[in-house]
Amino acid sequence: MKEITPLIICGGNGTRLWPISRTQSPKQFQRVGDAASLTFFQTAIDRHSSEGFGTPLVVSSAKHTLMLHRQLQQIGRGADVILEPMGRNTGPAVLSAALRQMEKDPDALMLVVPADHVIEGDINSAILAVRAAAEDGYIITFGIKPRYAETGFGYITDGGPIFAHPALREVERFVEKPPTRKARLLVESDIAYWASGISLFKASTIIEEYAQYDPETLEHVKKAVAGGKETPEGLLLDADAFALADDEPTETAVFERTRKIALCPLDVDWSDVGSWTAMYGISNADAQGNVIQGDVIQVETKNCMVRSETRLVTCVGLEDIIVVDTADALLVTKVGHCQSVKKVAQHLKSTSRVEAEKHQRSDFEWGHICQIMERDHMTMCTVSVKPGATMRLDPAPGREAIITTGEVLLTNGRTQARMGEGDRRELCETTPTTLSNPTDGMIEVMVITIAAQSQLQDLASSARYAS
Repeated sequence: MKEITPLIICGGNGTRLWPISRTQSPKQFQRVGDAASLTFFQTAIDRHSSEGFGTPLVVSSAKHTLMLHRQLQQIGRGADVILEPMGRNTGPAVLSAALRQMEKDPDALMLVVPADHVIEGDINSAILAVRAAAEDGYIITFGIKPRYAETGFGYITDGGPIFAHPALREVERFVEKPPTRKARLLVESDIAYWASGISLFKASTIIEEYAQYDPETLEHVKKAVAGGKETPEGLLLDADAFALADDEPTETAVFERTRKIALCPLDVDWSDVGSWTAMYGISNADAQGNVIQGDVIQVETKNCMVRSETRLVTCVGLEDIIVVDTADALLVTKVGHCQSVKKVAQHLKSTSRVEAEKHQRSDFEWGHICQIMERDHMTMCTVSVKPGATMRLDPAPGREAIITTGEVLLTNGRTQARMGEGDRRELCETTPTTLSNPTDGMIEVMVITIAAQSQLQDLASSARYAS
């Protein structure tokens, strides 16, 4: 039978998981658990890499291009990529992918998968079991049997069997994030399912339904794809056309209106990990109910989650508390109050705090970059390179390097020099610069950029892996 193309939707900012999730490095690119775990995005790619599934297609924001490809490289996977100039919800993202697939095969099967969910269990067998129905023209949405009355999820109610396809059910209705009482009634009804955000259909089917229910968005997205720019990183959609597409999810635009919709119940553990309480719930706890990640010491503490990324964190006498410590921000909240973390992220954004946008430290295969200072016309960062590794900086005006620890082999334009502690060098504005570590210890270089605000370039975004 026909292979299924996993369509990984990589949008969203995940503000409820601040401080690890930020605008420039959102939730889907953060690791699920400890330092050895994959990120949410990598897990989604890896989940559908078995027989029956083809090369994944990823739709992501253009501003996350380097991070996306870096994480694919880390797990040794390739993918086709579509880059959005701005977010327009899942509807236009899915539609652009369907139009792209239509160029290859109108009957291409597409599995829409959010990049930031956690799923445990054999989901692929259930998906492969209903692909014949998708080939017959059904739009299949996958539902999870609810474990409790959750007001933050959408629900799908079961409308009875579809006799031609025994694994599928009719959809009676969709219920969007009900209040507590209604959520309880839905769960007690025993015919309601959590809407997982996962769906399966032919590329031609979703395009035909958009032609019927939202033809204007279809035309705008067609123009965005046709006028897009092919780049080494993926297809960059035309911004002017894409901006005119309706900012709506596929559920609202098509699923809730089409007669082709069908429900497939899933028997898996699923979470959209929409808060730190949910993150605590999916993590493995010790005998005291604690989830400990990083350099943490806990005494007389129970039912807590403590996550440290850069330093020692100690907790004494705590209960039902979540602590998340990063290089530049600390979150302390009570279990059950984590939905309100979004308000903190919104406040930081409204006051133009850098902590809402990006992390002070960015980690790479070759080492890391730590931002020390940022002003209107100046940035100061330290670059640490591992033994035997090389990193490359894209050219930028007004940039110089000062060696603070160790010896560095610096290639700048056509010149190459071995530099030691205290040496400094202005970097070429027109060609990349590479910093290589020929020693057996970590080296550190301070990189200072003084330029007009319009010329400033984020160092972490311009740093690339060289060897």
